Amino acid sequence: MKILIIGASGLLARPVILQLDKAGMELRLFSRSVNSSMFTNDYEMVQGDLFDDIDLEKAVEGCDAIHITASVDDEYKSTELIVNKARQKEVKLISYVSGATVAEENRWFRFTDNKFRAEQLLMNSGIPYLIFRPTWFFESLQLMVRNGKAMIPGHLPHPYHFLSGDEFGSMVAKAFADPEKHNAVYYAFGPEEYLMKDLLERYCREYHPEIKKVSEMPLFMMRVIAFMTGKKQLKGVAALFSYFQKVKEPAVSEDELSKLVKPQVDFEQWLGMNRQMK
Repeated sequence: MKILIIGASGLLARPVILQLDKAGMELRLFSRSVNSSMFTNDYEMVQGDLFDDIDLEKAVEGCDAIHITASVDDEYKSTELIVNKARQKEVKLISYVSGATVAEENRWFRFTDNKFRAEQLLMNSGIPYLIFRPTWFFESLQLMVRNGKAMIPGHLPHPYHFLSGDEFGSMVAKAFADPEKHNAVYYAFGPEEYLMKDLLERYCREYHPEIKKVSEMPLFMMRVIAFMTGKKQLKGVAALFSYFQKVKEPAVSEDELSKLVKPQVDFEQWLGMNRQMK
């Protein structure tokens, strides 16, 4: 199977790419900035914009399946373009990284609504699909450490079952390899619950011992800074974390979590695995 990875330069694309490669899949990597320096293995790569029809056609041509892990402003529109191109090129399977809180009741938030509609589009496309709804990843903690400081936008009062990117990659590879697992939605939760601030403090003790305090930046301050500087990305981060202040991780049954394979790696095990890789 030749799989196109859309959004291949993203943080959470790498472990999926490595696990699909390990499973013997042929891969083509597509994003605006993907390049060979990001990987030790030699993959076929296409640089381009998925909203550009010529770039997207070049990327999809000759592929049997597509994995969508791109983070764009309008995921519904991008998914629509991918599905239309996939039909033209007779793609046999599309997988999509959605989110754990994507549900009808949370569509009041634009980001979630886009993902919800993208899911529905895939389910009704006539093309076999895989939809993954992961919660937070351990790997995302590094994004909250900048310039010698560790900071969480706002205050997140709800715990999350953080999971390892490698285990998520294994889930994706397992689902791709088994046709009986296609046409399904899979939640991806780790084995333990953690509060974001507690976990970031533990992360800093391991990787940034010079940082003695994890701060929580008030969201109203972020919005003011975003307005004054014109930084749209900062405004989007404030909106996203405001959403997670309100919305809890959903309660998902053990049977639902075990439909594919249930991740087993907790934070201490994840740290140990990363120490071995150094």
